[in-house]
Amino acid sequence: MLVPLAIRCFRDPQTFAANATATCWTDLLQQARSLGLTAQLHALFARHQLLQSLPETVQKHFAWGWRYYQKQRGSLFYELMQLEPFLGQADYPCLLLKGAAYQALGLTVSEGRLYSDIDLLVRRPQLTDCKDKLFFAGFFEPAISAYDKHFYLELSHENPPLYHVKRGTALDLHFALFPLAGRKKLNTELVFASASKIAGSCLQVPNLSYLYIHAAIHFFWQEEQHKLVKDLIDLDLLYGQLAEQNLLLQLLNDAQQFGALEPTVNTLLLVQSLFKRALPAEVTAKLVNSPYRRDVARALVLWQLGSGVRARLAGSLWYLRGYHHKMHWRALLRHVWVKGKLAWQQRHQPG
Repeated sequence: MLVPLAIRCFRDPQTFAANATATCWTDLLQQARSLGLTAQLHALFARHQLLQSLPETVQKHFAWGWRYYQKQRGSLFYELMQLEPFLGQADYPCLLLKGAAYQALGLTVSEGRLYSDIDLLVRRPQLTDCKDKLFFAGFFEPAISAYDKHFYLELSHENPPLYHVKRGTALDLHFALFPLAGRKKLNTELVFASASKIAGSCLQVPNLSYLYIHAAIHFFWQEEQHKLVKDLIDLDLLYGQLAEQNLLLQLLNDAQQFGALEPTVNTLLLVQSLFKRALPAEVTAKLVNSPYRRDVARALVLWQLGSGVRARLAGSLWYLRGYHHKMHWRALLRHVWVKGKLAWQQRHQPG
């Protein structure tokens, strides 16, 4: 099994730093730059008190990445502060998700992690009111086709992306954790029930279990291929904090109640095999005997980490599998037909 350098590094940074050649460092820095992992590598080696022992050139690259991350982190907290006066008027919970939640909680996974947008979750009945409040905060929704609007609100799990009129900040307003067309019957209400308020803020965050479950769903039930390594590293870091707090059995219990044991079980197995993590015996027993194991799907992940024909074939199958999870076949056929028709009309418009 070919394991990418970044995963080998996060798996055992001491061994990696002790044995890495100049070529190895060069390849790692190139991979890190392409995946947006440079600042996370800086944080990794700093946590293990190895930063000062690295080659000087490597330290410089990590320092550049860290400075960029600090700028992004400051921008994120500034954006969240701008939301406070408007969302503070809401009489319903507004939950941060993904990177914004990691940062708000100060999780290990947030150290050096870059973000591209702010993810917010509200209950579906409050979606319109929340959009109105965000409008007065300076966010707008670009014009899209009637079908795309229908797709987002009836088949997806979020509103069309919102953008700040001056700062260009992107905000994804979710009302579920997975597309409705996937028919996964996820109990989103449990996410709200588990949430806690951020000190001094009107915003809330899901508990650690649901942050992992959301990351697992995003990884295992969707079609994205270009961020597999980055997403696996996020899952490993989240796993590490769950393990430190003895919450792995609680994680499996929460995943079962929520309806997402399949992605949770299989991402834990991937973390175990790729990062060589020693799961507690009782957790291992549950994973070994789980009817939600998907050995073929995990093999597709591992094959994509390699190169050549097998990796390309695995990527194609992963893409098709992801859409199979996101949309039942009738919705998928209609989606392909309508989008194809709209694309054809755009290409053949006069002038």
